[in-house]
Amino acid sequence: MSITPTTDASTPRPRRLVDMEFRPGELPPAETPSIDAPLSGLPDAAPRPPAMRWPARLALGSAALLLLLVVVDGAVSLLRGAIERGSLLDLAQFAVLVALLGSTLWLVAGQARAYARLKSAERARELAEHLTRLGGVGSGGRLIGVLKALYAGNPAVRDRLDTVSAALQPQHTDADVIDLLNREIFVPMDRLADERIQRAALRASLGVAACPHPALDALVVVGIGLALVKDLMQIYGLRHGARAVWRIVSHVLFSASSTAVMSTVVEFAMKAAQDRIAAAVVGTAGEALVVARRIFALGVLAKAEIRPLPVVR
Repeated sequence: MSITPTTDASTPRPRRLVDMEFRPGELPPAETPSIDAPLSGLPDAAPRPPAMRWPARLALGSAALLLLLVVVDGAVSLLRGAIERGSLLDLAQFAVLVALLGSTLWLVAGQARAYARLKSAERARELAEHLTRLGGVGSGGRLIGVLKALYAGNPAVRDRLDTVSAALQPQHTDADVIDLLNREIFVPMDRLADERIQRAALRASLGVAACPHPALDALVVVGIGLALVKDLMQIYGLRHGARAVWRIVSHVLFSASSTAVMSTVVEFAMKAAQDRIAAAVVGTAGEALVVARRIFALGVLAKAEIRPLPVVR
């Protein structure tokens, strides 16, 4: 006679959340993927935006030509006033204009060197967007490998990536990996980047309000915009992609040329108005506010295009 052991249904059994948990170091190290490797096993990448069409090229060229004409006309008029009338104010403004132009060209050269030295984050951001849409499990390690390849020359970020990699568990989804990377590595960078963007917007508004000539206003906007992009490249340790560079350059040129136009309109309004002081205060304040908003928008665009993961909303 066989006896079947009875079990008490009321006795709770311990539940296991996962079949097995691994400790850091127990799994074999994964091969670090190349940032140029195809995204195998993932759906096709999102369609790339079309190349810049001729209306956009025409608008960009017009903005650059307008900016060049404003700067050249300002330099000639200031130099003529300094020579013919012996105006020390025009001579001082001409010297400031030359200094701003020289510093702007120096910033452009520095940006070109940094662009050639740093790596683009487009591949990592593309992979992160794929993983976010799929919502799967097990591909987060590949994203970390791509980021390690990007930050191969940055020991501080590499150490943080190693820490994140050691903290991963098999039950972590790809979205969990992205959230962990954002929280541990990129959110602190975002705080510093947001602080630089706010400072740049404030400097641009003050600079435009203090400059008495449209050419100086335009160069102030160009210089501050380029310096902001350079600061963001230093914070994230990466550079923008080719498409992002065109968008940023277009934004800077349009902001600078429109600032010169606004400054010219304010000057005409001051000469035509009966109360010149009131016209100057209102016009300069409005111009400074518009410039601050545009520099802030430039910073948001540059930050989103240089960040290796999608921006946290």
